[in-house]
Amino acid sequence: MALDCSSLKNMLTLANTTIYESSYVAATATISTLGVCQVNTTSTAAMCRVDATVNTSSTSAVHFEVWMPDEWYGRSLTVGNSGFAGCIDYTNLDYGAAMHFASIGTDAGHEGPTSDSFYENPEVTEDFVHRSLHVATVLGKQIIATYYGTNISNAYYIGCSTGGRQAHTMASRYPFDFNGIVGGSPATDSNRLCSYQGLAGRWVGAPFASESPKFITAPQWSVISQEIFSQCDALDGLVDGIIAEPDDCNPDFSSLACDASANATSCLTGAQLKVAHQIYSPLVGLKGETLFPRFDPGAEASDAWQALFSGDLNTYTEGYFQNMYYTDKYHNFDNFSLADLYYAEIMDPFGISSYIGDLSPFKEQGGKYLAYHGRADPLINSGESKALYKHISSTMGLDPVAMDTFYRLFLVPGMGHCGGGVAGAPSLIGNAGLDTVGRNVSTHNVLLAIVDWVEAGNAPELIVGLTENGTERDNCRYGTTGSWREGTWTCS
Repeated sequence: MALDCSSLKNMLTLANTTIYESSYVAATATISTLGVCQVNTTSTAAMCRVDATVNTSSTSAVHFEVWMPDEWYGRSLTVGNSGFAGCIDYTNLDYGAAMHFASIGTDAGHEGPTSDSFYENPEVTEDFVHRSLHVATVLGKQIIATYYGTNISNAYYIGCSTGGRQAHTMASRYPFDFNGIVGGSPATDSNRLCSYQGLAGRWVGAPFASESPKFITAPQWSVISQEIFSQCDALDGLVDGIIAEPDDCNPDFSSLACDASANATSCLTGAQLKVAHQIYSPLVGLKGETLFPRFDPGAEASDAWQALFSGDLNTYTEGYFQNMYYTDKYHNFDNFSLADLYYAEIMDPFGISSYIGDLSPFKEQGGKYLAYHGRADPLINSGESKALYKHISSTMGLDPVAMDTFYRLFLVPGMGHCGGGVAGAPSLIGNAGLDTVGRNVSTHNVLLAIVDWVEAGNAPELIVGLTENGTERDNCRYGTTGSWREGTWTCS
């Protein structure tokens, strides 16, 4: 029997923690929220809401909320962040409570969705890198147990992008916090990722793109994308505007070279051809080593190329280097290069790379990890999830069969960054809020799939995604590839 929600505030005694409010919220009610990110949100489920802050040091604090639904199935769900964080993810808090989880969300230790709070504030940076989610999860579980009068049965986590990085961080640093983790499009190998994003902009002339002969215009990107799909769309057996396995696509742009009679908007100059080749090739270091996977062919479609190649300096590159690596608000990026990447790797503040390959403690305690990545992600190349899988496998000495016992990666053709993507992409997999649910069953919903794996031992063989028009398509587990055979999609 749950306690009276309004009395919970006065019953809780949590170290270094201030409870602002414990209040009962009716279903579909509008809720006023603290901070600069948004002024209100809504709750699908009737629930008890706790709003609190915990001091993590003398100069840092984490704001978190716990949403505890009336109809509770004994589970907790911690939700991650996006971008530079700084905002509680109310969309996924609501999703968890609506799905009968007691849900925990945090601002990751600073207020507002920029990187400014990291500047000369290492404690805030440490909260962002790893500490905030752990602290909020521990306290959240105590609040949940007090309210319901019983401990939780299983603890889960869900997040994408920065939330995907946090997923890996929690599994590697705090392996006993969660029984099951869903992590998508992870911003892991973060030092290289934010460096790559800056270098990608430099390839097309950022921050002076309008003056650069290397800049590729919107009409030229349309021509590039058309050429890619002309060469690669049929590789999976069906011409449908989706490239199921971009790694099989190695586009040749020689036919797009400008000649004397060509329209400059429908061809590429020599400098632009060189850049196009560079974009669709892995980032290589000074010693010939592969530093980061290539931009996926097909990820540029529907103007998604603007995420990295708009000609502006990438926001994440600028934020991380000014406020975290160099702590120089006026750092000049005119000559940004591989030297900056190597410097970021040396600095690696508080292990923000989040690239620990040994997940043995998480595996040994029975933890299960469901990873996913859209194959048309224009912000974090999907090859990063393959690289992370291989890194874990190599570090732990596990073959695919052994990896399958606790870690499975699903690659979603045509899906963009954490959702959406090209027309017809089977992106509705229940990964980021109620709006992403196609069918609310474990075969189609990653959150329910991880629960089924943890609690019933039913490891997911595939995740069925729905398109925006309701068509179903199998999203294959890494190690298998989808192809169109005899009128249906098959993973083999």
